[in-house]
Amino acid sequence: MSPEYLAIAVSAVEQLAEATPSIVSDIKSLLAPIKEGRAPTHEEWLAAEAALDAANAKVQKS
Repeated sequence: MSPEYLAIAVSAVEQLAEATPSIVSDIKSLLAPIKEGRAPTHEEWLAAEAALDAANAKVQKS
């Protein structure tokens, strides 16, 4: 296995591990209106749009 791949994989896993608590919280927030069977609030809409924008920005950097 290439040392470059190992370094990238280890770094990616470390970053995911550090981000996991906030990712889980963000996912729960996004799913709340769906689970509760209600329309999202204005703030929930804004948070969902911000999450989508951030995800798109990360994908475009790759």
